[in-house]
Amino acid sequence: MQKPVWSLKRVTAVLLLGMFAGLTVQAQESLGDRARKIRVQKENAEAAKTSPDGKKAMSPAAADLTATMGLISESDPEKYADGVRLLFEQERFRVLNDVAAGERNNKTRFAGGEWKLRAFYEALAAPAGKGRGVVTDWNAYRERLNHWVGVETQSITAQVALAQGELLYAWQLRGPGAPGTIAPDRYDLFMTQLKQTETVLNQASDLQEKCPEWYNVMLQVARAKGWEQADLNALLERAAAFEPQYFYVYQQQALTLTTLWRGKEGDAEKFAEDQANRMGGKPGDILYFQIAESVMANPDLAKMPQHFVWSRALVGYQGLVEQYGPSVARQNQIAFLAARFGDYLAADDLFTQIGDHWDKGTWGSQEYFDKVKAWARGSAGPFKKIIEAYKAVNANVATPEGQRYDGQIAKEFTARYAGAVHDCTAPAGSPPATLLIMQVGKSGAVQQMLVVPQEASDACLRPKLEKANFSPPPKPEYWVRVSLK
Repeated sequence: MQKPVWSLKRVTAVLLLGMFAGLTVQAQESLGDRARKIRVQKENAEAAKTSPDGKKAMSPAAADLTATMGLISESDPEKYADGVRLLFEQERFRVLNDVAAGERNNKTRFAGGEWKLRAFYEALAAPAGKGRGVVTDWNAYRERLNHWVGVETQSITAQVALAQGELLYAWQLRGPGAPGTIAPDRYDLFMTQLKQTETVLNQASDLQEKCPEWYNVMLQVARAKGWEQADLNALLERAAAFEPQYFYVYQQQALTLTTLWRGKEGDAEKFAEDQANRMGGKPGDILYFQIAESVMANPDLAKMPQHFVWSRALVGYQGLVEQYGPSVARQNQIAFLAARFGDYLAADDLFTQIGDHWDKGTWGSQEYFDKVKAWARGSAGPFKKIIEAYKAVNANVATPEGQRYDGQIAKEFTARYAGAVHDCTAPAGSPPATLLIMQVGKSGAVQQMLVVPQEASDACLRPKLEKANFSPPPKPEYWVRVSLK
């Protein structure tokens, strides 16, 4: 098989990429490399001669290298995606190959743990511009992808990008709708296009260079074509053996195991647990979070019963942040999961961290984001208020004067309101109040009143205590507690 020819700029790019990632990349300068170096030097010399202002102009090879290094050093996902799309529109295919090779070899990630390699392909995942989705735009987009493959015949990046484009076009031809509801002519077009996608991937598998995204695309094709589960499992094993940390392939398999495709209730959750246990340790917990998030955040699965374990998903998220740092997208994802699991305390804390930086990919719309945020605040607010009040009570009774006042309040409350407490029976469906936490003002008047548990009703007791007056506390706005048992 013919080996791919690497230009000087491509060798240099990979060397520099290794330096960026803290890795050591060794390379020997061959006779061919020396010849290319001489050619680049000649190009630079020629550029200097032809520059209108007499200054040394950048040669094409140097310009490509500058573009490559500029993009691989980009840490903002949106700017990175814009840069990839611009290079594609400019048909700077060698630069695209070098960028992808660097991200692939160094396994670079954005903050939050997303692979830059996956972001690279995602940036190329549809026609650009306002006409996205229009057939003519898809044709022009696919023609450019094929042109890339034709120019860079040994590029695994070009082949995988083409396969991804062909797969997306297959779904475009199929149109929306559940399995079994698609018109026969559309379904035939879909299957024909899937076969074309698989052909591209099979051809790419013969290349010397390999890519983990190849498996991600092939798993999607295999699922759509209805491969046997044993064959899908074997494909996942190959993917995991090639790059065990490329978590997108596990997410694809988990989706296959949901009731949306061929699984039954609980299959995806068991798969997540098995794969996480198999990987083990912090990486396993991180993988569990990544799988759980991909399934639970899928809008097509919103109404389907799910049985992931919130505590393990949260531990996985915390491990991810510890290893790769936080990101806005990840914060939104874990807030979404907290809300789905009904943990309004955690959700409210996360929404506070997020502020107004909501993520469209997670929530779909700001309206939905605001709705869930309001639910978390409304649910967590009273409970947090009880927690803060109880902390103040504990601080007060830790002092001698606080202990004396606590005893005084207990006596006064029992003498004046024991009968009221006895008369206030809990309404049907509501637990009885067991603890009363009050804030007493400077004069002894009750300023605030909270009952525990939070779900208990204070509709009967509150009117009886709103005008209550006790002995003045050691200091204003003083929190005390009274047992109602």
